[in-house]
Amino acid sequence: MTGRRLSVTLALMLAVFVTILALALLDPVKVHDLFDEKTAGQQLFTALLSGAILLVSIVVSINSVTLSEEITDLENQEQRIQATLDYHRRIEEYIEAEVTPARPADFLTAVLYGLDQQAEVLEETVDAGGNERLKEDVAALTSGISTDVLQARRRLEAAEWGTFDVLLAGLNYDYSSHLHAVRGLRHEHGDALSDEERQALEGVVDVLTHIGTSREYFKSLYYKRELALLSSRLLYVGLPVIVFTSYVILALDAQLFPQVSMFGLSPVLLSVAFAFTVALAPYLVLTSYVLRATAVTLQTLAAGPFILHDGSNIEGLDWEVSGDGREWTAVGGHEQLSEELDDD
Repeated sequence: MTGRRLSVTLALMLAVFVTILALALLDPVKVHDLFDEKTAGQQLFTALLSGAILLVSIVVSINSVTLSEEITDLENQEQRIQATLDYHRRIEEYIEAEVTPARPADFLTAVLYGLDQQAEVLEETVDAGGNERLKEDVAALTSGISTDVLQARRRLEAAEWGTFDVLLAGLNYDYSSHLHAVRGLRHEHGDALSDEERQALEGVVDVLTHIGTSREYFKSLYYKRELALLSSRLLYVGLPVIVFTSYVILALDAQLFPQVSMFGLSPVLLSVAFAFTVALAPYLVLTSYVLRATAVTLQTLAAGPFILHDGSNIEGLDWEVSGDGREWTAVGGHEQLSEELDDD
């Protein structure tokens, strides 16, 4: 997921070419006969040529939709900028700086620093009290927060501006579990909490919320950037592929191929296998970008205190609602709903 998209595309092209050669050597379905058939080859490359042209047209349409969202009036642009400035001011309340950093990696580092500071404030506030159970729960919470913050900060230190590592650091930080744990701790010790402890817990919740907001915002920026890169690279690759595929169709008709053989394979098979790999280049470029975008989407489906991945140690709730004959239970982390109705 962290590899360069160009490297992933080249690896996919190499895999396609090697697969065709392997099939030709093993010859389970008479690959030689398939590629030596002129009519079948022309139909194949004609379909690939039409698909490449259609793909370029789709990219242009997607860019038009994206640009239409960016072209707005002055009032909307001012509201967007003002919302960004207000968000920066809220972050500045939790960090020891008058102005938040502008680069995404430095900004996320500042937010993580603010979370670490709020966790220390919470632990110091609870230590000043006499609730031993609360101290143990807060110590476990702050320990988990500090560990995750340290891992995220190490990744951000090595990240360059505009790279996927910045987003990956935010994706790897499990703020949802911490947010859920803080809210559960606040509910469990509700009446026993002092005003200072409540305020400290609220501070941690606020910073965790800011981390989630930052992650979603940078994810949207990442999608815009990747869409722009995908569009430009598809256009750069699409035009040469269209010209090359058109030449291959004419070469198939005239039976003009380089007289090169390898591993005992015919020149026609090698030439067609290479041409087929090149003709797939636009689709493989699209595949390399879609794979990572899909991985990012699956990892960030839920926002806030919702956890949709495995490995969570969050316990379920055990609710008993009396008076209407219904019982709601959630046992062992797996939600179950049981309903018992009185017979009429």
